[in-house]
Amino acid sequence: MEHTTFTTKTVPLYFANTQNSRTVNVISFLIQNLFRNTHFAGIIMGIILLPSLLSSLPIGKNFGGSLYAQSISSVYLTDKGIMLPRVGLSSVTDILTVPSPPISFLLYNTATVGIPPNNISPGFYHWNGIKWIALGNTTTFSEFYALMPPDNTATIAAGIAIDFPQNGPTTGTIIRSNARQFILPAIGTYLVNFQVSISEPGQLVLQVNGIEDAATVVGRATGTSQIVGNTIITTTLPNSILSIVHPSGNTPALTLTPWAGGTHAVSATLVITRLQ
Repeated sequence: MEHTTFTTKTVPLYFANTQNSRTVNVISFLIQNLFRNTHFAGIIMGIILLPSLLSSLPIGKNFGGSLYAQSISSVYLTDKGIMLPRVGLSSVTDILTVPSPPISFLLYNTATVGIPPNNISPGFYHWNGIKWIALGNTTTFSEFYALMPPDNTATIAAGIAIDFPQNGPTTGTIIRSNARQFILPAIGTYLVNFQVSISEPGQLVLQVNGIEDAATVVGRATGTSQIVGNTIITTTLPNSILSIVHPSGNTPALTLTPWAGGTHAVSATLVITRLQ
């Protein structure tokens, strides 16, 4: 019967405590016997024990700490880094370059491509289940606007929301459901700014998930200037729906001024910024 001889190369490993050193000794023994000893039981034992032993090892050299209990592994190096996958995505909604990416998938995008709001530029991104989010980009925003005419041609009765049917600059996370409803995707704190030119004395209020927020009512008693609102809200549900509404029970219906102070069409704007 022929016997195949395997040789192993010794690689220096450095560990912070004697427990890790003992682990290395056990692993070294098992590895050598896996290749030198054909005894079936020894092979099975090595297969069973190696994964659990390896999972407890930190990586690196000359470090001054031990493996954190909450971590499956730790890296301690003063002159090296970790190379993550470098991928050229086509947009922030690209699911073809990396098919079916799992939530929390991390990569470095190398491409500069696309048209807002789905454009993408080089940097680290993670997949949130809907799109690629730039790492470290905690502030997200979107602007929506209307031009009168032709937007909001009808009067706005009590309980009805203002239309902001056109899209301005955005990071792509805060999006619309329709012309008058806007999705706040994550539970968090949002800054909401809006301005609307109204011909009559009147009021406007923020409505979240169908409920008017009494703390956000703004209005004007006389004149035909803008009604402006600036407020901070905190959502308690994911994918909350925000609207700017003529408060229930108010009269008369509101008219969005088509031309205020000149001959150019007047805009109404809504800017939503997630603060945290």
